[in-house]
Amino acid sequence: MTLLPKALVRLHARARRDRGTAVIEFVVLGVLMTLPVFYLIVALARLQAGTYAVAAASREAGRTFVTASTEDEAAGRAQASARMAFQDQGFGGRGSVRVSCDASPCLTRDATVRTYAEVEVRLPLIPDLLSGVLPTSITVSADHAEKVDRFGAKR
Repeated sequence: MTLLPKALVRLHARARRDRGTAVIEFVVLGVLMTLPVFYLIVALARLQAGTYAVAAASREAGRTFVTASTEDEAAGRAQASARMAFQDQGFGGRGSVRVSCDASPCLTRDATVRTYAEVEVRLPLIPDLLSGVLPTSITVSADHAEKVDRFGAKR
């Protein structure tokens, strides 16, 4: 009968020593598990922005190219619209767009104009000195095909 109170006293003493450590463990583990998830969300959001940028740039470059009245105007309009699409997603000055045609001249009726956009998305919080060990950027690209109007003005 005397064993029961001694066991309870020991249990109570052990509980008093552990008091407050659960909160510390919860905070430490919570931070350690939240940081990688937070980084993953930020990195994926940046990659998604790059994907939106190249898709919009290639689409808009093709659309503005085929609606121009001259080849010189078409090239300038395509570059300007792609530049705006890249700037909208925070990639101003970093993206590129190329235009190719299946006919000569490019604005021949019913010809297909292909545009290819590309941007290098830098991954957040990775310093350049780790470039030999880890990838510091990912290249994202998109292409788009647009037809020149079959019934448009003769060019």
